Amino acid sequence: MKYIEKGIGALLMAVLIVSCGKDEDPNPTGLTEIVLSSFSATPGPDEDGNEDGTYITVKPLSIGASSYEVDFGDPNSDSDVITIEGQGNSASYDYPNEVEEVTYTITVTAKSDEGLTGVTMADDVIVTHTVVPSINTVPASPGLRDANVFALFSDGFEFGGDIFSWEHGENASGGTVVSVDGNDVVQFSRLGSAPGALSVGTIETANAFLDGVAATHIHFDVHADFAKGIDILKVTLVNNNASETYEVDGLALTDGDWASFDFDLATGFSAAVDAIDEIVFELGTGGTANDHATISVDNVYLYKDPTNVILNGDFEDGLEMWKFPVFTDGTTNPYGSSSDGSHLDYDGNDTGSKTAGAKWSSSQSGGEFKSSDARYAYQELALTPNTNYILQYQYAIRDDSGDDPVGGRRVVGLIMDGYYIDGADAVGELGSNNLGLHEGFVAEGKFSDTVGGIGTIVSIPFTAPASGEVSIMFYAVTPVDAYIDNVKVLLN
Repeated sequence: MKYIEKGIGALLMAVLIVSCGKDEDPNPTGLTEIVLSSFSATPGPDEDGNEDGTYITVKPLSIGASSYEVDFGDPNSDSDVITIEGQGNSASYDYPNEVEEVTYTITVTAKSDEGLTGVTMADDVIVTHTVVPSINTVPASPGLRDANVFALFSDGFEFGGDIFSWEHGENASGGTVVSVDGNDVVQFSRLGSAPGALSVGTIETANAFLDGVAATHIHFDVHADFAKGIDILKVTLVNNNASETYEVDGLALTDGDWASFDFDLATGFSAAVDAIDEIVFELGTGGTANDHATISVDNVYLYKDPTNVILNGDFEDGLEMWKFPVFTDGTTNPYGSSSDGSHLDYDGNDTGSKTAGAKWSSSQSGGEFKSSDARYAYQELALTPNTNYILQYQYAIRDDSGDDPVGGRRVVGLIMDGYYIDGADAVGELGSNNLGLHEGFVAEGKFSDTVGGIGTIVSIPFTAPASGEVSIMFYAVTPVDAYIDNVKVLLN
């Protein structure tokens, strides 16, 4: 059995070397029979220049033949028998692409116009189809805020002409990943016979971002070329642990372009989605699969609506939800995690000991201590427009000796009008875009050194703007350590 694959050289079958007469004479004087010594079957580029392993060229070698009949052995075709006239010529056939690997029997019959008896030679070949990525476009970069996206397969979001990775997500695997102008897309082929799947780990949708912070929707972009793909799509989310599936069928794709889909995880599928391990793509009901039935998929992500409450306000989840998406010439790290937080938990109960908190050291301070490692905590909220609120938190500053900055060591909490992507832009507007501001100068030591272990409680009143979009920020200016804990936004 012979293997035909892209890049493999010619296959010579039943080689019998015969040398007599002149090569250019198909029937030299005295020749009584055709000698069909061999034929080669070689993959190569088709008439359009595509080289996917299925375009096979057969070239016979014989003495005494004036023509050849080549049967390429495709049982589903009426045009797979081709005649070659004369010596030194060849015949080509493009096998179907629907299946990755198929065995065909190629039969070559050498014929003579001088009355010699025809001679037949046959052998099996395995034709392996390699899907050649042909897509040359990518979908638009997602426009959602970084803090609201849980990426499954996506390069990230665009800002200032560059692509930045999402903060939250999993690295999905499966399919064939191809790069288009530096952007990765994943392709699934032969969907007419079998589905393709992305493995995304195990994601509980109710706790996708943090414990109790749910993803509410799923998004994906799909590209199809109907001549080589499918026109109707079915998507299934698989929860392997519970042996449950959630389906949506009959999604109409766009010929030669990207189509975008967004679904509510509670109502958009055949049942409310509790958890996801796999995302399965297959031919939808009533759809047609052509050629190698390939689709390209990109920007697969879960997302949520902006929240009106502070997330991870007790800092029990480390740095989560407090990072700027981008920080030019700076760090997106918002603070140093600490176990020296307030003795009060988030509900105001006295725990009798330290809890988690956020911490700034001198090297992480802003103000006159500012460096490329200066850290700023940042979180976006979507509040009721033109409504009064209070930003509440606790802070503490160590009272160790040190070179105090101008104005004194302090913790700064503020509310800014609108959202930011680049932390450098927000820092540049600290004095001009504030809805509320507090500078705390009380330095009595760590939380545990203060009365009741609760430090200093701050309440900053502010009014949400007409957009309802506000940003909460914190930073410290201190030669020693400073802390905050239990950040909340409350109706006033």
